[in-house]
Amino acid sequence: MQIPLWSERSRARDRHLASRQAADPRPYLTARGPAITKLRKPNTETPSSIRMIISHSRQFTFVHIHKAGGTSVEQALDPCLAWNDLILGGSSLGERIQVPYSARFGLHKHSAVSQIESVCGSRYTDEYYLFALVRHPLARVCSIYNFIATALNKWAELHNISLSEVGSRITPKAAKKTPALTWPTSRAFLTTGSFSEFIRHENVNSAPGFRSQVGMLTGAGGERPKGQIFRLEDYPHWASALGERLGVPFELPQANRSVLRLVVPESVSAEDRAFVERLFRADYEAFDYKP
Repeated sequence: MQIPLWSERSRARDRHLASRQAADPRPYLTARGPAITKLRKPNTETPSSIRMIISHSRQFTFVHIHKAGGTSVEQALDPCLAWNDLILGGSSLGERIQVPYSARFGLHKHSAVSQIESVCGSRYTDEYYLFALVRHPLARVCSIYNFIATALNKWAELHNISLSEVGSRITPKAAKKTPALTWPTSRAFLTTGSFSEFIRHENVNSAPGFRSQVGMLTGAGGERPKGQIFRLEDYPHWASALGERLGVPFELPQANRSVLRLVVPESVSAEDRAFVERLFRADYEAFDYKP
């Protein structure tokens, strides 16, 4: 796939988000010396079912992009993983081990290609079969919006309040227990009244979920996305080829769908469509998506 160049602004934004995401704030508490007494769940602004996979048994690396069908891929591949395969996030095991991996190595369930190379070396992106799913930028942004609404509404129902009351009920204790309440996208959702306002809110610029898909898949060299890239919209045409390459039967189940669907691509205004196209121009061009 020939990948066109994107604007310096987009590249600078992705590099900024990558550095924020890769930074290791040492999110643990210590007492007398180096002993770790408590690990806090890293605030990675991700659905709990999203993760990355490095499979040593089958020699592949899967990079999971926010709201691009990765949970379904994990469910399809999970039965085929061996004891020495690394999965961060999602499963009960993945959720437990991703905390120390984030604290110790800066790796987590939304690690980009460049982060994997930085921590693990390029072997797992060059010698292993590297692949990922991408999604139409507008559909992905709508999905992120609906996911945030669903997560906040679930918390509201748990506390017997309306969704509009969530912002005024967030205490430090609540935020510590439920990090999703303070995600940049959550703050943007709670302080705006529409999808149009949400995508223009300053907080989304620092949200990992709003990093371009090109940025997530570009290696440390920075030239172009790496690996084999499948468009979610083209499923099931690529399923048999992927299954043959991995050596497993592959069928993509439907998973992680948001309960609330406040916006769908068909309902987005022409002005907002144009805004999303400008924001993710690199993705439109690299993966041949039409506005």
